Amino acid sequence: MVDCGAHSSKTIHGEDMRTKFLSDVGVLVRDKCGVDWETWRATLEEMKMHLINELAPNWDIDKSNPNLMKCIDNIFKSRFQEWEFDNQRVSELHREPEPPAKE
Repeated sequence: MVDCGAHSSKTIHGEDMRTKFLSDVGVLVRDKCGVDWETWRATLEEMKMHLINELAPNWDIDKSNPNLMKCIDNIFKSRFQEWEFDNQRVSELHREPEPPAKE
């Protein structure tokens, strides 16, 4: 992603790529993560690598770069938290109201 500080076609293209990457990660999280998973941190490393490998056909990911891998892990964590919050909201909206307590 290129950011030269000025508004140029490279910056816009970079933002489009960033948005596409975030979207791709979000789709993987929604499709592959289990609702019983408590946190992203508790997710097995094998599953995290499996998800990253699913991105590989569309993205050039240098898995030997620890900074890049940490950044990707943070993106997955963020998208996981958003997904988890969305699931909680949907669950609350569909919850039956409790009857008033009898005195």
